[in-house]
Amino acid sequence: MRSIPLILTTCFLVACAGKVDYIRPNSSASSGMNTKSVERPRDAVWNSTVPELGKQFFVINNLDKSSGLINISYSGDPEKYIDCGRVTSYVKNARGERTYDFPGSKAQQSYEVMNAGVGLFFLDRRMTLEGRVNLVFEETSSITTKVTANTRYSVTRSQDIRDVNGASRTFTHTISFNSGSGASFPGSADGRATECVSTGALEREILAIIR
Repeated sequence: MRSIPLILTTCFLVACAGKVDYIRPNSSASSGMNTKSVERPRDAVWNSTVPELGKQFFVINNLDKSSGLINISYSGDPEKYIDCGRVTSYVKNARGERTYDFPGSKAQQSYEVMNAGVGLFFLDRRMTLEGRVNLVFEETSSITTKVTANTRYSVTRSQDIRDVNGASRTFTHTISFNSGSGASFPGSADGRATECVSTGALEREILAIIR
């Protein structure tokens, strides 16, 4: 019980300070970038696409040639495919000054937050992405095929938060959204909600394989 007054007294003597800023994603979720037209019959496009997808890091979950549907999934680093803005945290105490500046979609980040009147907190923040993509092959003419990539994004943020006395808590939240849209995590120890939007990079990367 005596440690908190001691921390506050020390902070008073050395002029502890802290500030957290959150910058929202640079642009709104991309849309209208998830289709591609190929000047080849549908069967030919399908037959060349399946082995190419198998060479990539995607997992093929389902194939239905009669309906023209391929379902694939991606699991890994969110920073490649979604924009969650940017987080900065400035901390000043007896140990000196530290500034943390990182993308909100970064897979892992350890940083500190100084809350006025409360004290210093240490955060270990992790982000993971699960993307399920439906590829739809449509015959628009005998020699033309339209391919559409629709993704369901599921993003999980886990935060281990520890105070200077060693007490800790873990918070885990998951948000989901589709291609061309986004969603927001609730506020955390830094007091800010984190907004994530799709950038269209995943859809473009998949469609680039299709020729």
